[in-house]
Amino acid sequence: MNQDLASLFAEQQTNQIDWNGPLFSLYELPVHADALTIRFVSARADPPQGVRLKIRGGSGEVNSTVGSDIILWQDKAPEEVTVKLSWNGKAPRSLRIWNAWRINDVTQAWLGNAGMRVSVISSQSFRLECSDGEGEPDFEDLVAEVTLR
Repeated sequence: MNQDLASLFAEQQTNQIDWNGPLFSLYELPVHADALTIRFVSARADPPQGVRLKIRGGSGEVNSTVGSDIILWQDKAPEEVTVKLSWNGKAPRSLRIWNAWRINDVTQAWLGNAGMRVSVISSQSFRLECSDGEGEPDFEDLVAEVTLR
């Protein structure tokens, strides 16, 4: 591979490229749900893998912690995590989601060969197959399913 995925995303100035099919640096969707569940299917142990959520127009709550920017680490979270969503009035609502990983306790994202394949399971759920930025692209570094409720 001549050029890493991060360079391709930067060169095309977009969060979705065509690389053997659709590939995302982040996945954004409008959301009108009150909660979402993330189920970790599998993950590479080293470096530790995570799913990052940016809730636009609202916030999320996990175990009494509230925020609009949440990282769920596969090595620290239960296999299935529910995030309660709260919305601020009529502001535009969306969820941005992307993969992250930790090296020496520093959160990494959007570097090297980072990217996600997104498969729609139903109108309310989708599967993320994520490649962290380390080494060649490997979309089995983190696999998670997201369901809107």
